[in-house]
Amino acid sequence: MQKLIYAALLATLATSHAHAENWYGSAKLNNARQNLSSALLTSPRVTERVEAPDSSKSFVASFAVGYAFRDGWRLEGEYTMPNSSTFKSHWAPFNANVNSLQVRSERLMFNGYKDIPINQWLSFYGMAGMGIARIASEGYQTVETRRFASNRQHNFAYSVGMGLEAKVNEQITLGTGYRYISMGDVETGYNTFANRINARDEQLKGKLKEQNVFLETRLSF
Repeated sequence: MQKLIYAALLATLATSHAHAENWYGSAKLNNARQNLSSALLTSPRVTERVEAPDSSKSFVASFAVGYAFRDGWRLEGEYTMPNSSTFKSHWAPFNANVNSLQVRSERLMFNGYKDIPINQWLSFYGMAGMGIARIASEGYQTVETRRFASNRQHNFAYSVGMGLEAKVNEQITLGTGYRYISMGDVETGYNTFANRINARDEQLKGKLKEQNVFLETRLSF
């Protein structure tokens, strides 16, 4: 009877330990490059874009908690810290006017991963995610006193990516990867300054996209 009790205790501990190791926390350092595609200055008086907006590069951290299944699938919730970018463009026939769109974005995503083992310690993976991007947009024309009204919005976001990871030991995994994120349409409010016809009919618009090359540390617990 005593042996059965010891066996049951050992089985319980082993099951608990195996279950606990399926949960993990991770941190990523992302080299983030944001782009504003399909940029528009909504105004009935402009004719064409003279210069496309610049891309913006920065480093931003993200943190996740997830669960790893036995068959190589992983599911996680990830929060990406705020990232600020400025995009500038010129429009004809007002080539002297530089329009600056300032965007601050952060994300909460639900990600799925599929690990494909290469050997006992090295794995390749593919991933996809979806979630919410919180975006604040504002801007100005030529000088900062000629401002567009600020705007806040919550957009659907999605991501796809791939990576390579190495298992250091039972608890620690290191990895690197690439992912593409689409955060939808962004826009400022209308102009607060007086334009040529004294109308409030101009605003800055575009589609916000981001590319990440990242380093990751994952800790099982």
